Amino acid sequence: MEPLFEKIYDEYKHQVFFFVKKYIHGREDIEDVVQDIFVHLWKYRDVLEKNREAIIFKTAKQEIANFYRKNKLAFSDLQEENHLKVVKEEEDEEDYQQHTEQIEKLLHQMPEKSKAFFLKHKVEGQSYSQIAKEHSISKNAVAKHVNKVLSLLKTHLNLFFSFFIFIKSFF
Repeated sequence: MEPLFEKIYDEYKHQVFFFVKKYIHGREDIEDVVQDIFVHLWKYRDVLEKNREAIIFKTAKQEIANFYRKNKLAFSDLQEENHLKVVKEEEDEEDYQQHTEQIEKLLHQMPEKSKAFFLKHKVEGQSYSQIAKEHSISKNAVAKHVNKVLSLLKTHLNLFFSFFIFIKSFF
């Protein structure tokens, strides 16, 4: 390797790598593009003595553009995949809203004491013992109230899993 080119490589390899990293993701792709940049610079090493930095980064931009051009199909597939993911998340959000509304309606139908015990145990994380002591009743009585609500939710909801999503929304 010629001393001038070796000096340029040592001086700019990290800057070029991080410049490319801003535009391309994936270590192998970044390294390939950086290699293409330095191969291109090697071919035109005679012109590197003047405006060195401008030539290096202009070459980097051109090689990044070449990378995108060569991989156009893959990137359009990736964009489509991201669009489908966003649509799926929107659908999930709608389902979540519907299940949350169903749970809230069911909870409003429950006796106040059962609903309160259920929320303290499942949402606030209190034990049956803590709730029993607070209300001066037995642990079995608290368990019956909580199980009454769980039974209603299981019976009326398509997915019991929705209950866990509802609980998660409190945290």
